[in-house]
Amino acid sequence: MASTLSYSSSIPLKRPRDGSISSVRDPPPPAPPPATSQRFKNSIVLAPMVRSGTMPTRLLALKYGASLVWGPEIIDKAMLHAKRVVDEKTGIVSFEGISSSIWSCHPAERPYLIYQIGSSSPPLAVAAALLVSRDVSGVDLNCGCPKPFSTSGGMGAALLDTPDILCDILTSLRAALPPHISVSCKIRLLPDPQKTLDLVERIVKTGISCLTVHCRTRNMRKGERAIPDRLRAIVDFVRSMMDESGNPYDVAVLANGDVEGWSDIQRVKDITGADGLMVATKAEENPSCFSETMVDVDELVSRYLRIARYTSNTFGNTKHCISSFKSAPGVVNQRAALKALRTTIAQAKDYPSFTTFMLERHAAEVANGTRSGEFDEENWGGDKEIEGIVDSIKSRPPPAWWVGVEEWERANPLESQGMDVDIGEDGIKKLLERDREERPRKKSKVDPADVKISVPTHPGTATETPSHTTNPEPGALATPGPLFMSYVPPMVAGRNERSPSPERAVSKATLIS
Repeated sequence: MASTLSYSSSIPLKRPRDGSISSVRDPPPPAPPPATSQRFKNSIVLAPMVRSGTMPTRLLALKYGASLVWGPEIIDKAMLHAKRVVDEKTGIVSFEGISSSIWSCHPAERPYLIYQIGSSSPPLAVAAALLVSRDVSGVDLNCGCPKPFSTSGGMGAALLDTPDILCDILTSLRAALPPHISVSCKIRLLPDPQKTLDLVERIVKTGISCLTVHCRTRNMRKGERAIPDRLRAIVDFVRSMMDESGNPYDVAVLANGDVEGWSDIQRVKDITGADGLMVATKAEENPSCFSETMVDVDELVSRYLRIARYTSNTFGNTKHCISSFKSAPGVVNQRAALKALRTTIAQAKDYPSFTTFMLERHAAEVANGTRSGEFDEENWGGDKEIEGIVDSIKSRPPPAWWVGVEEWERANPLESQGMDVDIGEDGIKKLLERDREERPRKKSKVDPADVKISVPTHPGTATETPSHTTNPEPGALATPGPLFMSYVPPMVAGRNERSPSPERAVSKATLIS
């Protein structure tokens, strides 16, 4: 009697030499090793920067030697409203919002890419992290941004005042994400050194692989000098911590704040004892600061423009980034030489405005032998620029933490992982609705008893204003969540809109409640 054999087309069956089909299946690929602190140690990494930390900047940072790159902070709700799109021509993955791309990444940067999330809700943070988990190698919780758009929603530095929520988010992320995806966070110093250590102790116990400490307090701005001396006590404290089995916690500590780049590695390590360095402002000014020899502004601008135009980076963001570029330290007589370029950047309204500059750069590069062929008017040679960066990334020794990850993920689709969180369209909609219903509202800092209002009896009579109340040290939120809607920068909210002004009111599309 002939038997009928059924099999899944997604799993190839071996065919013996006699031509018959065998039910012997190829063994599934082994699970990749869990994330450890090793990927963060002896590293110099690109910091998360709103507007400046977009894909072109990250690719250039990797080209010039950055060990890892952080993307800009993206709010969990913005990511949950986005749609994942893959460009067939370039392979670039974009999460598209209402009017523009919220966040995008290139496949070549994935083993080195950390997605930073802004959140004050464990369920929303987990859902947003799972959505991007197949496009990044790690997820970082922002606990240090002091800007109102972040703190007004209980996110960023506001989490320093709500350590229970902070640690709950980190614990939830570690439990929900695949073991090979690292979980980390970035904090600021608290005014009290002992309270800082108490907070660090709780954070380390959540299961993170890396803790980045910005060596400024919440109320300090980047114009004020960082205080890296305080980091040494934190580093020593983390290394002395032991788990229940008596083993040291596997957590790397990175130093951030006034780090100058490659030339500054030894100085910062001598002061702080940190496992690695995170560079922000200097990388914004010159992404080649990760290499021993920094390049000049002309080369940076031309490379950035090629990448940005080929990858369809928003022109406003491109103009912002290249306007920040500065020459390497010690380069003389650059101001006069760059005057014409600065003028071109300031007056540019779109990519074609740079055609003359790019044509001149192409001719100069052909003359010195660094480029060949005719000038490509369509994308200025952006495809070859990307190819060169991809080749430089692939020329690195394969990262130990990424061995077998792609094979395992192909055999284990995200939908098949039996997740507790439904990240389908209906599941995300219900999650957002539940969050709106359950989220507590921020209490007013003004005592109603202090508010005295008198109704004027006739025109010209002044009304009494509320008396001043003492502002708590530093910003203590009773509960997370805004009382009123707050303006969120378009790059963070996921929309490409013009900034508000007295003549142009804030668009409702950029208000997040």
